[in-house]
Amino acid sequence: MRRLGRRYALVVRSATMVCAGTAALLQAVPERRALVGGVVAAICAWSVLYARAGSRRWLLPVDTLLIVLLCLTQRWTVAPDALVDSTNWVLAVVVVTAVTHQWLTTATYGALLATVIVTAHLAGNVLAAPGAWSESVPLGLWTLVEAGLSRVLFLMVRTGARQADRAVAERERARREAAVAAARWADEREHLAVLHDTAASTLLAVGARMVDGTEPWLAAQAGRDLAALAAGPDLADTSTDLVRALRQVARNAPVAVALRAPPELLLPTDRAGAIGAAVGEALTNVARHAGVGTAELLVHRSAGQTVVEVVDQGRGFAPDRVPRHRRGLAYSIQERLDRVDGRARVTSTPGGGTRVRLEVPDD
Repeated sequence: MRRLGRRYALVVRSATMVCAGTAALLQAVPERRALVGGVVAAICAWSVLYARAGSRRWLLPVDTLLIVLLCLTQRWTVAPDALVDSTNWVLAVVVVTAVTHQWLTTATYGALLATVIVTAHLAGNVLAAPGAWSESVPLGLWTLVEAGLSRVLFLMVRTGARQADRAVAERERARREAAVAAARWADEREHLAVLHDTAASTLLAVGARMVDGTEPWLAAQAGRDLAALAAGPDLADTSTDLVRALRQVARNAPVAVALRAPPELLLPTDRAGAIGAAVGEALTNVARHAGVGTAELLVHRSAGQTVVEVVDQGRGFAPDRVPRHRRGLAYSIQERLDRVDGRARVTSTPGGGTRVRLEVPDD
């Protein structure tokens, strides 16, 4: 805000100096035109230095001193008939200086500088026209009013800028809180999905007496469940061979799996992990609900997508009748793919088997 005020002050000041300098040359009597031209040139040169000096502490006091000197020498630089009215080119410089100083300093300092400049202008009029100087008093007082209005305007704009800053900060705070809440909810859903795919599935199989405890794979599966729950997420930006991962999933599945896939298929690790977990859940669902002990696992690429299908010839079901709260379908499969920009589609009919189709983009 201060930088913007300074740039605006420089633009207004420079435009006023050009106009006032032109008026000074036109008003000057011929014998003093050279002197007036020299003063105008000096003021313009100072304005260039003023613009390039930045926000140095000495800038405003020096600028005020030069304007005071300009005011005190009006008897030589201003035409007599323009001394005490609004056509006085020095008055234009005084006004723009008093107004723009309000954007560059504190209220007290700005009021002091404006008072000094206006007093110098009146003193210059007294020296140049002792009998008529009182006529310039209203102009001097109006200059102080203009400086005060400039200060009020600056304060209003600065207040608005601070309110905008607070609004932006509040929106950023709300955005951060929403992002944190979303991340926590994503972590919670991921935890629930992992829990469902691992320990919950094994415990459900035991509790529902789908196994009798003598199966050779049960202890190994329980060990893998504990390892999955204890492991943290791998966030590295790496690639994984999806086919190799799916072979491991197929070996650990509770049903026999016929895998048809290319020798190798690389995917980003997060997408490969999401597909592997979704396939593991789909195969577990085959063991629980399909009533068959075999399934097919098909892997291929199509139109920039990696496609993985889990197919069984079991009893099937009606997907539109699955309750929304069932975590196996909604969380473990569909939402896992949603988090990696993928898609899951389940096709099944009662008595006609089930096909779970998983798709993720290759890049």
